[in-house]
Amino acid sequence: MMSINFITTVSIFSIAIWVIIFSWKLYINIKANKYKEEHPNLKNRIYTGNTKIYLVRILCFLLSLIFAFYSLFKIKSTEMESTKEFESADILFVVDVSLSMNAIDVKPSRLKRFQDLALRILPNLKGNRVGIVVFAGQSFSFCPLTSDITAVSDYIQALGVEMVGAKGTDLSLALERVNKIRKKNNNISSQITIIVSDGEDHENQNLPPIDGEVIVWGIGTPEGGFIEYRDPGTGRGGYVTMDAGISDSPTAPNLVTSIMNSERLKSIADQNNGTYYNISFKADGAYALLDTIQTVKKKKIQTIEHFKNEDGAHPFLITAFFFLVLERILNLFLQKIPAGIYTALLLLLSLSWGKLEAWELDPGGNSIERGVKSYNNKNFNESQKEFAKAKDYIKDNPKLIYNESASAYQLGQYKEAKELSEKILTHPKADNDLKAKANFNLGNIYSKLGDKKNALKSYTKTLEIDPDYLAAKKNIEHLTKKLDQEQNPKSNENEPKQGPTQKNKKENKKEEKSDAEKILDPFSQDSILKNKKGGSFDNEKFW
Repeated sequence: MMSINFITTVSIFSIAIWVIIFSWKLYINIKANKYKEEHPNLKNRIYTGNTKIYLVRILCFLLSLIFAFYSLFKIKSTEMESTKEFESADILFVVDVSLSMNAIDVKPSRLKRFQDLALRILPNLKGNRVGIVVFAGQSFSFCPLTSDITAVSDYIQALGVEMVGAKGTDLSLALERVNKIRKKNNNISSQITIIVSDGEDHENQNLPPIDGEVIVWGIGTPEGGFIEYRDPGTGRGGYVTMDAGISDSPTAPNLVTSIMNSERLKSIADQNNGTYYNISFKADGAYALLDTIQTVKKKKIQTIEHFKNEDGAHPFLITAFFFLVLERILNLFLQKIPAGIYTALLLLLSLSWGKLEAWELDPGGNSIERGVKSYNNKNFNESQKEFAKAKDYIKDNPKLIYNESASAYQLGQYKEAKELSEKILTHPKADNDLKAKANFNLGNIYSKLGDKKNALKSYTKTLEIDPDYLAAKKNIEHLTKKLDQEQNPKSNENEPKQGPTQKNKKENKKEEKSDAEKILDPFSQDSILKNKKGGSFDNEKFW
């Protein structure tokens, strides 16, 4: 922002220059009038203005300039208040996937108990954004914040104790990641964090505070239970022993017993002014989460938002504008324009003056700006209205059509969103970047409508335009796996033995790869959903 001294210097210098210019012009005008009086024969050949009117005109212009500069010194910030209504909450599950979460004191296991409970309440979370952070010895964002409940369901079902390579239980790293995610999103939605753990190995950790509402779900029993581990590939396993081995017998003398530390979990809840629930055998914690979502929304509706309104300069700018208009009118008089034109100009000015405050320099652009702001605030109905208003000023713009399509998709108007996206693909003004986004949106729409094959085609077209479109690659893999599961519900172990002819046919089918598979060839053959080695990166899938 410019300093006061700089503004003062520029103001004084500008006013001084104009005073010198007008003084010189006024001096010439006075001398010319005297010369005309001394030489009457030149009266009609030399044009000069009325000295008094000319002087008033100069004074009006200088006053306009002075008030305009003075307004720069009168800008002030006024605290204003407004109530905001938010319809969405950001819910982050922070899930312990250390080996102790496979303890069987809660049937079928502690982690499975969380999965069953989370899947049961997931439909009630529709309309909110849900994400998952997993942790053991390390942590990473397993599911990014998304409003796609179907995608969240897939991630919950894919949870397993083998997904983080580093052993141990470091909750502090997970909570630091939660804070980074909150800071990165930087939105004004309600924030709810659910920590899911058995409380083991948290005793000596310094945990960072968490903003928003915090709920702690404890799973396990004070008596504890044996830890069962099975290889996800072979299905073989047993119970973990103290020497880091596996025993087939639950009566072996050296089995590890995992005991839930409820006191530590309660202290974590107290530290963040949150609540603690044991969800091992009761669903009270799940119902409390649903109640909390409604409560924080009500709090947000009643929250008064303070913001700064810089309006101290308005009276001086209006005065400056008034003197400038007056100076222009006086200039018309000096130009000797017929009286009828004066009357018309004054009438036009009087008619427009009352509506002056409603003028917009860029009404179309302003509507788009308001629409984007409403979209980012999850107010999709309002964003759709603003984009529709912008169409009155901005004709046939593919980017505006894309904005309309995005709002329609968020409102569940898939048919309209599909038509708008298809319109972009044939639009002569649409560039490749916009067409790639339109194809990606079509893939999402087809996926919502259950048309997985057309969804795959649209994602493939996205990659044909932009081979580095990461979200399309991940969605292709996701849908490809779903189609494989639907077409081959039984495992190969249950299939009858094949003869040489059948085997050759199968090999030939493998050679015939789909477009989607060819695109995915350069990438890792490990599934994104099953790449559970952990690390410092975020394992995200975009929808």
